[in-house]
Amino acid sequence: MLPRDSRSVTLNYSRALASALHSMGKELPPSALEILTDIDQQERVPMERQEQLWKCLADCHSDPLLGVRLGRAIQASQLGLVGYLLMTQKNLGEAIDQLLQYHPLVGEGGQFELRRGGQHVDLCYLPNYVCCAQLRVETVLSACLTQIRDMTGGQMRVHSLQLAYPAPSLAVQQQYQAELQVPVQFGAAVSAIRLRPEHLGAPLVAADNQVMNRLQPEADALLKSLNNKSLQLRVAHLLQQEPQLTREQVASRLCMSPRHLGRRLTEENASFREIQDEIRSQYACQWLTEGSRNNAEIAAALGYCDESAFGKAFRRWKGMSPKAWRISSR
Repeated sequence: MLPRDSRSVTLNYSRALASALHSMGKELPPSALEILTDIDQQERVPMERQEQLWKCLADCHSDPLLGVRLGRAIQASQLGLVGYLLMTQKNLGEAIDQLLQYHPLVGEGGQFELRRGGQHVDLCYLPNYVCCAQLRVETVLSACLTQIRDMTGGQMRVHSLQLAYPAPSLAVQQQYQAELQVPVQFGAAVSAIRLRPEHLGAPLVAADNQVMNRLQPEADALLKSLNNKSLQLRVAHLLQQEPQLTREQVASRLCMSPRHLGRRLTEENASFREIQDEIRSQYACQWLTEGSRNNAEIAAALGYCDESAFGKAFRRWKGMSPKAWRISSR
Protein backbone atom coordinates (compact mmCIF):
# COMPACT_ATOMS: atom_id res chain seq x y z
CA MET A 1 0.00 0.00 0.00
CA LEU A 2 1.37 3.41 -0.98
CA PRO A 3 2.09 5.58 2.07
CA ARG A 4 -0.39 8.40 2.60
CA ASP A 5 0.40 11.42 0.44
CA SER A 6 2.28 13.78 2.76
CA ARG A 7 2.56 16.61 0.24
CA SER A 8 1.05 19.93 1.15
CA VAL A 9 0.70 23.58 0.19
CA THR A 10 0.94 26.67 2.33
CA LEU A 11 -2.34 28.01 3.66
CA ASN A 12 -1.33 31.35 2.11
CA TYR A 13 -1.76 29.83 -1.36
CA SER A 14 -5.23 28.47 -0.61
CA ARG A 15 -6.25 31.85 0.75
CA ALA A 16 -4.71 33.63 -2.25
CA LEU A 17 -6.92 31.57 -4.58
CA ALA A 18 -10.03 32.55 -2.63
CA SER A 19 -8.97 36.21 -2.61
CA ALA A 20 -8.23 36.11 -6.34
CA LEU A 21 -11.66 34.65 -7.09
CA HIS A 22 -13.29 37.39 -5.01
CA SER A 23 -11.33 40.13 -6.81
CA MET A 24 -12.58 38.70 -10.12
CA GLY A 25 -16.17 39.19 -8.97
CA LYS A 26 -16.79 35.43 -8.79
CA GLU A 27 -18.44 33.70 -5.86
CA LEU A 28 -16.68 31.08 -3.81
CA PRO A 29 -18.90 27.97 -3.84
CA PRO A 30 -20.26 26.84 -0.44
CA SER A 31 -18.29 23.59 -0.64
CA ALA A 32 -15.08 25.59 -1.08
CA LEU A 33 -15.99 27.82 1.86
CA GLU A 34 -16.38 24.71 4.01
CA ILE A 35 -12.90 23.53 3.03
CA LEU A 36 -11.34 26.93 3.72
CA THR A 37 -13.03 27.06 7.13
CA ASP A 38 -11.77 23.57 7.91
CA ILE A 39 -8.14 24.38 7.03
CA ASP A 40 -8.08 27.92 8.42
CA GLN A 41 -5.94 27.10 11.47
CA GLN A 42 -3.35 25.04 9.58
CA GLU A 43 -0.01 26.36 8.36
CA ARG A 44 0.15 23.63 5.70
CA VAL A 45 -2.84 22.27 3.80
CA PRO A 46 -2.77 18.53 2.94
CA MET A 47 -2.69 17.97 -0.82
CA GLU A 48 -5.90 15.94 -0.63
CA ARG A 49 -7.79 18.92 0.80
CA GLN A 50 -6.19 21.32 -1.66
CA GLU A 51 -7.30 19.12 -4.56
CA GLN A 52 -10.84 19.10 -3.17
CA LEU A 53 -10.69 22.90 -3.25
CA TRP A 54 -9.56 22.85 -6.88
CA LYS A 55 -12.39 20.49 -7.81
CA CYS A 56 -14.92 22.82 -6.18
CA LEU A 57 -13.61 25.78 -8.18
CA ALA A 58 -13.53 23.83 -11.44
CA ASP A 59 -17.04 22.43 -10.97
CA CYS A 60 -18.54 25.80 -10.08
CA HIS A 61 -16.85 27.96 -12.73
CA SER A 62 -16.69 26.77 -16.34
CA ASP A 63 -14.61 29.72 -17.58
CA PRO A 64 -11.89 28.25 -19.88
CA LEU A 65 -9.55 31.05 -18.76
CA LEU A 66 -10.20 30.57 -15.03
CA GLY A 67 -6.60 29.55 -14.30
CA VAL A 68 -5.14 32.46 -16.26
CA ARG A 69 -7.38 34.94 -14.46
CA LEU A 70 -6.74 33.46 -11.03
CA GLY A 71 -2.99 33.68 -11.60
CA ARG A 72 -3.18 37.28 -12.71
CA ALA A 73 -5.04 38.21 -9.52
CA ILE A 74 -2.51 36.59 -7.14
CA GLN A 75 0.05 38.96 -5.60
CA ALA A 76 3.54 37.95 -4.47
CA SER A 77 2.89 39.31 -0.98
CA GLN A 78 0.02 36.81 -0.61
CA LEU A 79 2.51 33.94 -0.87
CA GLY A 80 4.21 34.87 2.39
CA LEU A 81 7.90 34.22 2.97
CA VAL A 82 8.69 32.93 -0.52
CA GLY A 83 6.95 35.86 -2.18
CA TYR A 84 9.00 38.38 -0.20
CA LEU A 85 12.20 36.38 -0.72
CA LEU A 86 11.75 36.55 -4.49
CA MET A 87 10.87 40.25 -4.54
CA THR A 88 14.00 41.28 -2.62
CA GLN A 89 16.53 39.61 -4.95
CA LYS A 90 18.90 41.73 -7.04
CA ASN A 91 17.63 40.65 -10.47
CA LEU A 92 15.20 38.29 -12.17
CA GLY A 93 17.77 35.53 -12.60
CA GLU A 94 18.45 35.44 -8.86
CA ALA A 95 14.72 35.48 -8.13
CA ILE A 96 14.25 32.47 -10.40
CA ASP A 97 17.12 30.69 -8.63
CA GLN A 98 15.28 31.23 -5.33
CA LEU A 99 12.04 29.95 -6.87
CA LEU A 100 13.76 26.77 -8.04
CA GLN A 101 15.01 26.13 -4.51
CA TYR A 102 12.13 27.25 -2.31
CA HIS A 103 8.96 26.63 -4.36
CA PRO A 104 8.04 23.55 -2.24
CA LEU A 105 7.33 25.97 0.61
CA VAL A 106 4.45 27.34 -1.47
CA GLY A 107 3.31 23.94 -2.74
CA GLU A 108 4.64 20.45 -3.36
CA GLY A 109 2.33 19.74 -6.28
CA GLY A 110 4.95 20.27 -8.98
CA GLN A 111 8.48 21.38 -9.66
CA PHE A 112 10.17 24.20 -11.52
CA GLU A 113 13.14 23.82 -13.86
CA LEU A 114 15.17 26.35 -15.84
CA ARG A 115 16.06 25.03 -19.31
CA ARG A 116 18.47 27.05 -21.43
CA GLY A 117 18.42 27.07 -25.23
CA GLY A 118 20.48 29.00 -27.75
CA GLN A 119 18.02 31.86 -28.15
CA HIS A 120 15.79 31.49 -25.10
CA VAL A 121 15.48 30.36 -21.50
CA ASP A 122 12.41 28.39 -20.37
CA LEU A 123 11.08 28.55 -16.83
CA CYS A 124 9.29 25.19 -16.89
CA TYR A 125 6.61 23.97 -14.51
CA LEU A 126 6.21 20.19 -14.26
CA PRO A 127 3.04 19.11 -12.41
CA ASN A 128 2.98 15.86 -10.45
CA TYR A 129 -0.79 15.67 -10.28
CA VAL A 130 -3.66 14.80 -12.61
CA CYS A 131 -6.58 16.44 -10.76
CA CYS A 132 -7.58 19.70 -12.54
CA ALA A 133 -4.10 19.69 -14.05
CA GLN A 134 -4.54 22.29 -16.80
CA LEU A 135 -6.39 24.68 -14.51
CA ARG A 136 -3.67 24.45 -11.87
CA VAL A 137 -0.75 24.70 -14.30
CA GLU A 138 -2.24 27.77 -15.96
CA THR A 139 -2.83 29.37 -12.56
CA VAL A 140 0.79 28.80 -11.52
CA LEU A 141 2.33 30.07 -14.76
CA SER A 142 -0.04 33.03 -15.02
CA ALA A 143 0.89 33.98 -11.44
CA CYS A 144 4.59 33.66 -12.27
CA LEU A 145 4.16 35.77 -15.40
CA THR A 146 2.35 38.45 -13.39
CA GLN A 147 5.06 38.47 -10.70
CA ILE A 148 7.83 38.72 -13.31
CA ARG A 149 6.18 41.84 -14.68
CA ASP A 150 5.49 43.36 -11.27
CA MET A 151 8.97 42.64 -9.88
CA THR A 152 10.65 44.24 -12.90
CA GLY A 153 8.48 47.35 -12.88
CA GLY A 154 5.96 46.27 -15.49
CA GLN A 155 8.22 46.90 -18.47
CA MET A 156 9.33 43.38 -19.35
CA ARG A 157 7.73 41.56 -22.29
CA VAL A 158 8.54 37.87 -22.14
CA HIS A 159 8.94 35.90 -25.36
CA SER A 160 5.88 33.64 -24.93
CA LEU A 161 3.88 31.32 -22.73
CA GLN A 162 4.20 27.64 -23.69
CA LEU A 163 1.33 25.32 -22.69
CA ALA A 164 1.53 21.54 -22.97
CA TYR A 165 -2.18 21.21 -23.73
CA PRO A 166 -4.19 20.95 -26.96
CA ALA A 167 -5.10 24.23 -28.61
CA PRO A 168 -8.68 25.39 -27.92
CA SER A 169 -10.79 27.18 -30.52
CA LEU A 170 -9.27 30.18 -32.26
CA ALA A 171 -11.62 32.49 -30.35
CA VAL A 172 -10.45 31.12 -27.00
CA GLN A 173 -6.80 31.33 -28.09
CA GLN A 174 -7.34 35.01 -28.81
CA GLN A 175 -8.80 35.43 -25.31
CA TYR A 176 -5.66 33.89 -23.80
CA GLN A 177 -3.44 36.33 -25.65
CA ALA A 178 -5.66 39.31 -24.85
CA GLU A 179 -5.72 38.40 -21.15
CA LEU A 180 -2.01 37.70 -20.82
CA GLN A 181 -0.69 40.22 -23.36
CA VAL A 182 1.88 37.68 -24.53
CA PRO A 183 1.99 35.12 -27.38
CA VAL A 184 0.60 31.77 -26.19
CA GLN A 185 1.70 28.53 -27.85
CA PHE A 186 -0.35 25.39 -27.22
CA GLY A 187 0.80 21.81 -27.76
CA ALA A 188 4.26 22.52 -26.33
CA ALA A 189 6.44 19.71 -24.99
CA VAL A 190 6.33 21.25 -21.52
CA SER A 191 4.46 24.16 -19.97
CA ALA A 192 6.80 27.10 -19.48
CA ILE A 193 7.39 30.84 -19.55
CA ARG A 194 9.85 31.49 -22.36
CA LEU A 195 12.31 34.30 -21.66
CA ARG A 196 15.20 35.80 -23.54
CA PRO A 197 18.64 35.26 -21.92
CA GLU A 198 19.06 38.98 -21.29
CA HIS A 199 15.86 39.03 -19.23
CA LEU A 200 17.65 37.23 -16.39
CA GLY A 201 19.73 40.32 -15.69
CA ALA A 202 16.72 42.62 -15.32
CA PRO A 203 16.88 44.45 -11.94
CA LEU A 204 14.02 44.07 -9.47
CA VAL A 205 12.30 47.21 -8.22
CA ALA A 206 12.05 45.97 -4.60
CA ALA A 207 15.59 44.56 -4.34
CA ASP A 208 16.79 44.72 -0.73
CA ASN A 209 19.86 42.74 0.28
CA GLN A 210 19.36 43.28 4.02
CA VAL A 211 15.78 42.02 4.01
CA MET A 212 16.74 39.09 1.79
CA ASN A 213 19.52 38.08 4.21
CA ARG A 214 17.05 38.10 7.11
CA LEU A 215 14.53 35.95 5.24
CA GLN A 216 16.96 33.33 3.92
CA PRO A 217 17.69 31.48 7.22
CA GLU A 218 13.97 31.13 7.95
CA ALA A 219 13.34 29.76 4.46
CA ASP A 220 16.21 27.27 4.86
CA ALA A 221 14.85 26.03 8.18
CA LEU A 222 11.33 25.58 6.81
CA LEU A 223 12.62 23.75 3.74
CA LYS A 224 14.71 21.40 5.88
CA SER A 225 11.68 20.60 8.01
CA LEU A 226 9.54 19.99 4.93
CA ASN A 227 12.11 17.60 3.45
CA ASN A 228 12.43 15.54 6.63
CA LYS A 229 10.25 12.65 5.44
CA SER A 230 10.55 8.88 5.31
CA LEU A 231 12.43 7.35 2.40
CA GLN A 232 9.33 5.69 0.96
CA LEU A 233 7.58 9.07 0.85
CA ARG A 234 10.59 10.61 -0.90
CA VAL A 235 10.56 7.76 -3.44
CA ALA A 236 6.81 8.17 -3.95
CA HIS A 237 7.24 11.92 -4.42
CA LEU A 238 9.84 11.39 -7.15
CA LEU A 239 7.68 8.83 -8.94
CA GLN A 240 4.62 11.06 -8.71
CA GLN A 241 6.64 13.72 -10.51
CA GLU A 242 8.10 11.32 -13.08
CA PRO A 243 6.37 7.91 -13.08
CA GLN A 244 8.67 6.60 -15.81
CA LEU A 245 11.75 6.64 -13.54
CA THR A 246 13.53 3.33 -12.94
CA ARG A 247 14.89 2.03 -9.64
CA GLU A 248 18.40 3.06 -10.71
CA GLN A 249 17.30 6.57 -11.64
CA VAL A 250 15.43 7.08 -8.37
CA ALA A 251 18.43 5.82 -6.39
CA SER A 252 20.67 8.25 -8.27
CA ARG A 253 18.32 11.16 -7.48
CA LEU A 254 18.53 10.20 -3.81
CA CYS A 255 22.35 9.90 -3.95
CA MET A 256 22.48 6.20 -3.04
CA SER A 257 22.99 2.88 -4.79
CA PRO A 258 19.99 0.81 -5.94
CA ARG A 259 20.97 -1.90 -3.43
CA HIS A 260 21.12 0.58 -0.55
CA LEU A 261 17.76 2.00 -1.64
CA GLY A 262 16.26 -1.48 -1.50
CA ARG A 263 17.67 -2.15 1.97
CA ARG A 264 16.43 1.17 3.35
CA LEU A 265 12.93 0.58 1.96
CA THR A 266 12.88 -2.93 3.45
CA GLU A 267 13.67 -1.39 6.85
CA GLU A 268 10.47 0.68 6.40
CA ASN A 269 8.50 -2.46 5.39
CA ALA A 270 8.19 -1.18 1.83
CA SER A 271 9.58 -2.04 -1.59
CA PHE A 272 10.34 -0.02 -4.69
CA ARG A 273 8.18 -2.30 -6.85
CA GLU A 274 5.11 -1.81 -4.62
CA ILE A 275 5.47 1.98 -4.59
CA GLN A 276 6.10 2.10 -8.34
CA ASP A 277 3.14 -0.16 -9.15
CA GLU A 278 0.77 1.85 -6.96
CA ILE A 279 1.70 5.16 -8.56
CA ARG A 280 1.72 3.83 -12.12
CA SER A 281 -1.65 2.20 -11.50
CA GLN A 282 -3.11 5.49 -10.26
CA TYR A 283 -1.85 7.41 -13.28
CA ALA A 284 -2.97 4.69 -15.72
CA CYS A 285 -6.51 4.56 -14.32
CA GLN A 286 -6.80 8.34 -14.34
CA TRP A 287 -5.60 8.66 -17.94
CA LEU A 288 -7.79 5.79 -19.14
CA THR A 289 -10.82 7.35 -17.47
CA GLU A 290 -10.08 10.78 -18.95
CA GLY A 291 -9.60 9.26 -22.41
CA SER A 292 -7.02 11.90 -23.35
CA ARG A 293 -4.23 9.38 -24.13
CA ASN A 294 -4.20 6.09 -25.99
CA ASN A 295 -2.57 2.95 -24.57
CA ALA A 296 0.71 3.48 -26.40
CA GLU A 297 1.01 7.02 -25.02
CA ILE A 298 0.22 5.84 -21.50
CA ALA A 299 2.78 3.03 -21.79
CA ALA A 300 5.49 5.51 -22.83
CA ALA A 301 4.58 8.01 -20.10
CA LEU A 302 4.81 5.28 -17.45
CA GLY A 303 8.16 3.96 -18.67
CA TYR A 304 7.09 0.71 -20.37
CA CYS A 305 8.97 -0.46 -23.45
CA ASP A 306 5.76 -1.04 -25.40
CA GLU A 307 1.98 -1.27 -25.18
CA SER A 308 2.08 -5.03 -24.55
CA ALA A 309 4.23 -4.66 -21.42
CA PHE A 310 1.86 -2.01 -20.10
CA GLY A 311 -1.14 -4.26 -20.79
CA LYS A 312 0.40 -7.13 -18.80
CA ALA A 313 1.16 -4.84 -15.88
CA PHE A 314 -2.35 -3.39 -15.92
CA ARG A 315 -3.94 -6.85 -15.85
CA ARG A 316 -1.77 -7.67 -12.83
CA TRP A 317 -2.99 -4.52 -11.06
CA LYS A 318 -6.67 -4.58 -11.94
CA GLY A 319 -7.47 -8.05 -13.22
CA MET A 320 -8.66 -6.71 -16.58
CA SER A 321 -7.26 -5.15 -19.74
CA PRO A 322 -6.82 -1.37 -20.17
CA LYS A 323 -9.59 -1.47 -22.79
CA ALA A 324 -12.00 -3.16 -20.40
CA TRP A 325 -11.16 -0.62 -17.69
CA ARG A 326 -11.71 2.29 -20.07
CA ILE A 327 -15.16 0.91 -21.01
CA SER A 328 -16.16 0.18 -17.41
CA SER A 329 -15.21 3.69 -16.25
CA ARG A 330 -17.54 5.44 -18.71
